[in-house]
Amino acid sequence: MNWASYAQRLIYENGEYHLIIYLPEDAEFAKEFGELSLEKEKNNILSYIKTAYPAVKIQSVKFMAGSIITATLMLHNPTTKVNAASSSFNQTKSIQLRINNRYVQSDTPPVIENGRVLVPVRIVGESLGAYVYWDSKEKVAIIKKGDTTIRLQANSLKAFIDGKTHFLDAAPKIINGRLMVPIRFVSEAFKIPVDWNHEAKVVLINSSLPKVSDYVVQKGDTLYGIAIKHKITVEELKEWNQLKSDVIYVGQLLRVVPPSIIIEDPGSPLEEMEPIAYQFDTVLGFTVKYYEGHLSSYNSLKSNHQKITDVVTFSHGIKTDGSLESDYDQGEILAYSCEKKIDSSMLIHNAKGGSFHKELAEEVLEDPILRNQLVKNILTEIEKSGYKGVTIDIEGIGPDVRAEFSSFIKELKAELGPKKYILSVCVPAKMADHPKDNWTGAFDYKTIGQYADRVIIMTYDEHWSGGSPGPVASYDWVENVINYAVGEISPKKILMGIAAYGYDWPIEGKNGKAVTVSEINDYLKKYGGKILWNDTFKVPYYRYKDESGKERIVWFENLQSSQYKMQLAKKKGLEGIAIWRLGLENKEFWDGIKNKQ
Repeated sequence: MNWASYAQRLIYENGEYHLIIYLPEDAEFAKEFGELSLEKEKNNILSYIKTAYPAVKIQSVKFMAGSIITATLMLHNPTTKVNAASSSFNQTKSIQLRINNRYVQSDTPPVIENGRVLVPVRIVGESLGAYVYWDSKEKVAIIKKGDTTIRLQANSLKAFIDGKTHFLDAAPKIINGRLMVPIRFVSEAFKIPVDWNHEAKVVLINSSLPKVSDYVVQKGDTLYGIAIKHKITVEELKEWNQLKSDVIYVGQLLRVVPPSIIIEDPGSPLEEMEPIAYQFDTVLGFTVKYYEGHLSSYNSLKSNHQKITDVVTFSHGIKTDGSLESDYDQGEILAYSCEKKIDSSMLIHNAKGGSFHKELAEEVLEDPILRNQLVKNILTEIEKSGYKGVTIDIEGIGPDVRAEFSSFIKELKAELGPKKYILSVCVPAKMADHPKDNWTGAFDYKTIGQYADRVIIMTYDEHWSGGSPGPVASYDWVENVINYAVGEISPKKILMGIAAYGYDWPIEGKNGKAVTVSEINDYLKKYGGKILWNDTFKVPYYRYKDESGKERIVWFENLQSSQYKMQLAKKKGLEGIAIWRLGLENKEFWDGIKNKQ
C-alpha cells in the first residue's frame, strides 16, 4: 500500500513516538482493513517510516477510521502483535460530551462500542438530574428520573425500563472502574433528545452544537461575556486557549469548543467557491534569489508568464557611500522577462542579514550629497543591466527622515522621468497619516504619489512572525488601508500588495515562522485535521499540535482569500496587484488571474 498517500500525525507520549495513519472513514473499508494481516505489511511500513521519519524511533503505528482505531502495529516489541479495534481509552479519546449546552468532562472519556457511544453512568446521573444506584456485587446500575427507572448490568445486552425488557446493541461495560452505559438508550428512555455529530465527534444531549470552533474578540468583550455567550466557563476558555490571565485584545481568535472539535464557519468558500479570473493592467511579481541555484521565483515566472506583466528583482542593496551592491546575478530573470515582453525593475533595499537597517538608510537619505550619489548610481545600474525602471523598498526608517525620503523620490523621478524609466515605491500599509509613527511616519502617501509612477501598498504582515497570531491580511484591514490610500494617491498609480504565504505560530504568539501553502498541505498529511475558514477576516487558518504536543496556529493566504482582495482592487479602480513573492504561491493561486491582454 502507498502509505504516503494517507493523512498522518506523529505524536509523542510518555517518552515514545507513535504514528497515527488516518484511513478513509468508509465503514466497509475500515472493516476490511481491520481483518488484514498487518504482519504481511510490516516490512513495507518499516521501509516507509525509515524514509519519511529517518530521525525518529517510532514505537507503534495506529490506523484510525474516524475516531476509531481499527488496528495497532507495535514496531519495537519483540513479540509484535496486531490488535483489532476494541473499546479502549485511546480509541475514542477525542469524543466530547455536551449536556444541556455545557461540555462535561470525565476521568474516563466516552468510547464507541458496536457503533454505540458509551459514557460513564455517574456523569449521566449528575448531568441529567437522575438518581443512580450502583450494586458493585451484581454490577448492576439503577437509574431513576421522575417516574422512569432503568436497570442496566455490566456485560449484559438485556436492559429494563420500568420492568419491561429491552435488548441493547452494545452492552454496558466497566472501564477504568467506571460503568459505561449506552447514552442514546438512557436519554431516549428519559425522553431527552440525544444526537451524535460525527464530524465534530460530540455527543449532544439536550444540546446543540456551537456554530463555529472559534470566536473573534470584539470591542468591549470580556472572557466572562464570551463564556456566557457560548455556554462554557471562563476556566474552559482559558484552558482551551492557554491564557495565563483574563486579558484579551480586539481581533484575537479564541477557541470556544474543546481542542478536539473542528466546526467550520457557515458559508465557508474553501471548497464551494468557483474562482473568478480577474484582469488587471499590471500584475507584478517580486522575485528573489537567496543563493546560487535558488530558482523558485524563476520557475514561477516561467510557469505563469502569460499572466505576469512586470517583475521586480529583489537585488540591490544600498551602501553607506550611496553606491549599490548586487545580491546575486539576475541575468536569467532579465533574459527571460525580455523574451516574454515582461517589464523588469530592479529593487533597491536597505536589508542586511534578514532585517532592514534603519541607520544605513537614514545616513544616506539625510546627506544631500550621498542621496544624489545614490540617484546617479541607480540610473547607471538601470542602463547597464537593461531594466525598465526601479522599485524603492526602503523600510524601517524613522519619522525624522519623512521630508528627506520624499525629496529622494522627487529627485529620483527628475532623473529617471526624462528617460522614460518607471519609478515605483513600496510603502507600508496604514489607515491614516501619523507623521510621528515609528513604522509608517516616514512615508507621506500624498507626496510620494505625486512623483512616483506607481505606489505599491504593502497590504500584508498585518500580523507578523514576531508578534501575536492573526491574519496576514484580513479583508477589513486591507479595505481600510486602500480606502485611505485612494484618498491620497490616484488609484491608477496604486498596486495592492498580495501575500502568497502565511505564518505558523505557537498558540501564545511570537517565535513564528513563514510557511507556504504547500508546506501547510504537508502539515495536513503529518498532523491531520483540516483547514478552516474565518468569515470575519475572510482568510483560512489551521490548528495543530506539533511533535511535542504544543498547540500551534497557522494563518495564511490562498486562492479564496486573494479573491476577495482582487475583487476590492477592481472595485476601487486600482492599476493592479503586486505579489510577494513569486515561488511562494501554489498553482491554484493563478486561477484567480486572467492572462494578460
